[in-house]
Order: sequence, then C-alpha cells, then structure tokens
Amino acid sequence: MTDEVGPADLLTHRLGFLVKHAYLRLSGMLGEALAPYDVHPKELGVLSVIAADGAERSQNELATAIGLDRTTMVAVIDALQGKGLVERRRSARDRRRNVVTLTETGATCLREADVARIEAEAAFLAPLDAQTAAQLTEALRTLYDAHERGPVRAVLPEQDAAACPGDAPSLTPPRN
Repeated sequence: MTDEVGPADLLTHRLGFLVKHAYLRLSGMLGEALAPYDVHPKELGVLSVIAADGAERSQNELATAIGLDRTTMVAVIDALQGKGLVERRRSARDRRRNVVTLTETGATCLREADVARIEAEAAFLAPLDAQTAAQLTEALRTLYDAHERGPVRAVLPEQDAAACPGDAPSLTPPRN
C-alpha cells in the first residue's frame, strides 16, 4: 500500500478548488430542484427581489440590486416574461417609468420554487451540523460583504499585517 497523494488530494487544500466544486454541486442540486417549476436559480433570485418588499423596480434597478449587468437582466426578464411569471408595465407612481412586477403565476411559482430551493440547500448542507452550516453561511456572507465594498488587502498567515503590501513571504524555506 502506498501513501501517494493524488492530484485531486493536492487540490482539495486549495480554496478556489473547493469553492468551485461546492458551487458546481450546489448549482446542480438547485437546477434539479427547480426544474419542475421551469426556473433557473438566477431567475428565482430575480423573482425573489421583485417580491421582496413590494417596491417598484425597473430592470436597471433590479440589475443593480442583484449585481447583474443590464444585458443579462434584460435576457432574464425576457425569459421570465415569456413564461408568464413577470410583466413590464408603467409605474403607478411615475407614469414615465417602466417597472417589472410579478404576475399571479409568478407569485405562485416563487412560493413553490423557493420551498424546493430551501430543501436543496438543506440537502447540500446536510453533511454539516446546524451550527457549522450557519457558520459557513455567515462566513460566506462576511466575504461577500467585504468584497462588495472594494478591494481587500490579503495578509498571508506567515505575513505580519503591518508589513508593506510588497513584502511577500519567501517561498523557499530558510536554510539551517
């Protein structure tokens, strides 16, 4: 029996590899869970934001709120409108504005598909105990919030936080 380390074993210590594969697995699970409702996770997110607080939002405002570019948002709204889940209409408050609203079918789809989303997320997190799952979610939220505010200066574990940004630790071990 050998103690050789395979390529995948080497990569499972890299954050990027782990995040990517966790995302791919969760994305697949969400896709399967939402398939009966004929919506994709991105579309469900848009429906959720439209319904969140009853505020009237234009496509551009939705794109900004979600962090999608305007072209992608137009395509998502077009798809949702084609499925009868949203409609574009003039704002009741400002007739010069066009807003996106849920249809009754869209509201029903959102309620039912969101239950499926919650179940898929719970299944994804099932290998973790409840406290660890909550900590993971909070850690990801912290990272999201921090990086949304702008660049974050990295401090490597071997690096003093007060060191100059160009002072990277040596990758060669010290000689004895």
